[in-house]
Amino acid sequence: MDRAKYTMKTNEILSWLDVNDAGAMDSVIRTNIKAGMDSEDENLDRFWAAVRAVCGTLPVSPIRHGQPSSLPPETQASVDNVVNRVTDAFASLGDYELMLEVILPHGKTGGAYDDMGSLAADFGKKVERTLKTALKENRWSGKLNKNGLTGMTPPPVKEKEETQ
Repeated sequence: MDRAKYTMKTNEILSWLDVNDAGAMDSVIRTNIKAGMDSEDENLDRFWAAVRAVCGTLPVSPIRHGQPSSLPPETQASVDNVVNRVTDAFASLGDYELMLEVILPHGKTGGAYDDMGSLAADFGKKVERTLKTALKENRWSGKLNKNGLTGMTPPPVKEKEETQ
């Protein structure tokens, strides 16, 4: 791995760590990244492998598989932060039997959620779509305020057409 690629990838991870909770692994990841920055070029693959391995232990990894995000790293980190918090909030809702009975997947999907984890993941995906749409429509800056909130402007209310 060349230094430019290592720097780009690790800067994305550092941006993610700045707004997401990696617990005790935060310092381990940062230490490995810094050690790689300070090492010879021929060792970058080893340090990148160490960073990948530690990130793989996280419930939600900052390392993306497949096509890279089109969002800037700081914005993607904010989206991940909000999605993770919403998913955690839904996963920890009380009275889960009632929730699973009355909150159902989209009408075309049919059926019911298997567990609170699948319900929470579905709401997380909805939040991600909402945030990305708000970005495209310039209703959100892609940043979180000091309280960890988006400050996103909701879409305008659609006026109902009068029927005659």
